Amino acid sequence: MNDRIKELQKFIGSEKLDAMIVTDPANIFYLTGMSNFDPQKGFFLLIFQNKWRLISSLFYQKRIHGVIPNANAVYVPRGESISGYMAKEFADLAAIGFEREDLSFARYELFKKVLRGKKLIPVSGAIEKFRQIKTDDEISLIKKAAAITDKTFAQLLKSIKPGVTEMFLKRKILEIMQDSGAQGCSFDPIVAGGKDSADPHYEGSNKKLKTGEMIVIDLGARYKNYCADMTRTVFLGKAAAKYKNLYNIVLETQEKSLEECKPGASPKQVFDNCVENFKKYGEDRFFTHGLGHGVGIDIHELPNLSPAGTGGFENGMVFTVEPGLYHLGWGGIRVEDLCAIQNGKCAILSKTEKNLIEIRI
Repeated sequence: MNDRIKELQKFIGSEKLDAMIVTDPANIFYLTGMSNFDPQKGFFLLIFQNKWRLISSLFYQKRIHGVIPNANAVYVPRGESISGYMAKEFADLAAIGFEREDLSFARYELFKKVLRGKKLIPVSGAIEKFRQIKTDDEISLIKKAAAITDKTFAQLLKSIKPGVTEMFLKRKILEIMQDSGAQGCSFDPIVAGGKDSADPHYEGSNKKLKTGEMIVIDLGARYKNYCADMTRTVFLGKAAAKYKNLYNIVLETQEKSLEECKPGASPKQVFDNCVENFKKYGEDRFFTHGLGHGVGIDIHELPNLSPAGTGGFENGMVFTVEPGLYHLGWGGIRVEDLCAIQNGKCAILSKTEKNLIEIRI
């Protein structure tokens, strides 16, 4: 039995649970190596104190075979209920945990029905806390995803010119990443030109880019189910004085924050210090999001570099540092690097240059 499942079994025992139902695809992959990020979520992973079972439809048999030991796989024939099989597995148990952040209310109602008479107990973030400390192998995969992301950005710059659309560049990002060995993007890329760059999660349009605009480009490759994340802001043409000034403030703030990310330091305190640095320039109200987030199997994981941050940085944590300023009616600037705490230091995994970039035509 693998060490990750053993750690969860220790947790189950410490919480006085008989078993736990894992439904989050990222957590199932982390615990078993079984990759199924299908929106239908066709798997239930049942973790007992001394065994485990993956229950799924026969529909997924080919995908599961060779990844999960035969003794741990339970296949449900077409037309029969997966939840009914789960009830059989739990027949002699009393207290069953479930993933509070993942389980829909509809599925919770189904569980209550098939597990009638048993206590269903919400469990919050147990597996995610394990996941925030990456192994060397995991960090190697994330580094590969980061390298593909750097390569993609470098190639993308060649396609940025007046008249191209944001959507064209978004499609180009996916094309370059997949041609470079990635599964695809770790999230829907952001290409936000001009005033729309003031929206941190802008979705993009067929609007044509113009000379005299800033362009926020937020992208990340997904490689063997591990994510990368990086943002650069470029200027199409010769940058105006206001843009240069604000860009330098964002870059200074980011570099100060990176220096503070070290083992034992508080992610929340690093966020607070970032706000204070922006406040020094009268810009703190234009910083509208957290400073960063963990990255791994999911694009947003622990730790949180925000007011919600807890604990301290530890070796093995992978996260972003991404301050930004967003002036409605003018535009936005964000600089984001992917980082890892390794050997007591903060290693920057994003290698793309951060000096102000002007794309001259």
